[in-house]
Amino acid sequence: MGYTFTFDLSKLSQTLFKEIAELSEKGKITEKIGDMARNMVKKFDVDKITGLPVCDSITVIEDLINASIKNSVHKDRFLNANKRVLFLPHCCRKYMDSRCKAYFDPDITSYLCRHCSEDCQVHKATILAKKENYDVYVLPGGSCVKKIFQKKPYNGVIGVACTEEISLSTKILEQFNVSVQNIPLIKNGCSRTQFNFETLQKIMLERDKKISG
Repeated sequence: MGYTFTFDLSKLSQTLFKEIAELSEKGKITEKIGDMARNMVKKFDVDKITGLPVCDSITVIEDLINASIKNSVHKDRFLNANKRVLFLPHCCRKYMDSRCKAYFDPDITSYLCRHCSEDCQVHKATILAKKENYDVYVLPGGSCVKKIFQKKPYNGVIGVACTEEISLSTKILEQFNVSVQNIPLIKNGCSRTQFNFETLQKIMLERDKKISG
């Protein structure tokens, strides 16, 4: 869904995100998603820490839970994927103006990171992804995904995006029978958005452990 409000979950306890992931992976979600989200908002003081109204806090946590459940459904197939790609949103670049030296390639509808800022999430994610043999696309929107898949046959995707773009991209990826692991933004907006870098590391390295094991 598209949000009518902005949020920043970066100050929340990492235990919240770990608990959501663990419950999804172990299939322990026995209560309704709305009730579970409501309980987590209360348990982790989400509304107090973020400044969001309780209803908006519940909406955000519901979306995180739903994304985690979908990841758990696709996880086994993703771990066996051999052609992998990372999609990043261009809004998580450190700069959205000329200070960012990334080059936009209209042929693949992607920004190409030139590593101009060491503390930029795109820079760090690109280095990690390349090390783990992922192709990387920094996209202006989820609609670009279809064009990329028409050119290259990936079968494993990590997608970082807001929940609205995740929903759009997932529908496109299902047409190509692709397994996906989504990482929702923890800070939304039109610029300087954020995602959990530890989650990206975990997903990538977990696949490596499976291969080496």
